[in-house]
Amino acid sequence: MPPINLIVNGTFDAGATGWSGTDIEANHRESAYLGNGSSNRVAELDGRNNQITVMEQTFTVSGSSTRTVSFDSALRLSSNGNAGVEGFRVEVLDDTGTAIAFAEIRPTNNTLQEFTLPVTFPGAGNYTLRFSERGPNDSRGAIVDNIELMVCFHGETQIATEAGSKAARDIAIGDLVWTENGLKPVRWVGRRRLEAADLEQDPTLRPVRISAGALGQGLPIRDLRVSRQHRMLVHSPVCERMFGAPSAMIAAVRLCDMGGVSIDEDTQEVDYVHLLFDAHEVVFAEGCPSESLLLGPQARLALRDEAIEEVCKIFPQFKFHGFAANSAYHIPERKQQKRLAWRLGKNGRPALQGYRAQIAPVCVA
Repeated sequence: MPPINLIVNGTFDAGATGWSGTDIEANHRESAYLGNGSSNRVAELDGRNNQITVMEQTFTVSGSSTRTVSFDSALRLSSNGNAGVEGFRVEVLDDTGTAIAFAEIRPTNNTLQEFTLPVTFPGAGNYTLRFSERGPNDSRGAIVDNIELMVCFHGETQIATEAGSKAARDIAIGDLVWTENGLKPVRWVGRRRLEAADLEQDPTLRPVRISAGALGQGLPIRDLRVSRQHRMLVHSPVCERMFGAPSAMIAAVRLCDMGGVSIDEDTQEVDYVHLLFDAHEVVFAEGCPSESLLLGPQARLALRDEAIEEVCKIFPQFKFHGFAANSAYHIPERKQQKRLAWRLGKNGRPALQGYRAQIAPVCVA
């Protein structure tokens, strides 16, 4: 699978969302600092005069590895007299606060240029990426943008379980998974691996990529990839107006009318995992409310014959072609799903507005 950016909102398109610290200024466009007419949003590492800017974000890695933090930086026009002096320190800290990698950055150009910081992570755990202001404290600091720490997750989507975050492909029958209805045991797991040749032969098998934060409320926590027909929970006043209920299940492909959701054309291979419970459940994938396998006509289309046979041994009623289990939430008709996504996108509304899980899941890490 393609690498995933561990850094949430590294482009600052959502302002300072995902970042904590002091004196953070991430609400202006690039042109305000560089005079180039760009509407791209950036962050400045010297927000206000006589205040020290510190901007940081904590993330989790699953094991020891060597990776690279990359980011763009530039000297703002009004600081040309401080070229080589104005800048910041970038560092990665372990959970004890010890820096395991750091660099002092002093940009000298008025155009964004890429900088990199190699990082060797000694093991799994929580780490913090921190940017700290350096140079004159005059509210005319260096500019940063496009912050990335790319990691390949083996097993891809992380699911909230009783034992903590767990890769979907590693979940086994009997595992207790967090749902909106509390911890529920997995009754059956289906897996299908598709290679580049499969995706080239049938492009409709390519997954939908939901970028980190694209659905609102900082969700998903990281980029999430699901099959096109996999349903995501939408919770919005628009649902209430259209369907008389605040929540509905919408196929991921229908959400492509919204920003940050698109068909992943770069994927060279993909693992699709189906989790089946005694009932249709809402589970938490990368923190996002997402459906479990719903037994019915669509499941028959998605599953291979041998998988259908396995499921029928556990749920004999699935042998009948007309059988359809009850869904956890309303599933609108295709035309209504498209209209819902269009209305959300048109009005700049997130797919998850004011959503609160009935049962708080284990934090996805």
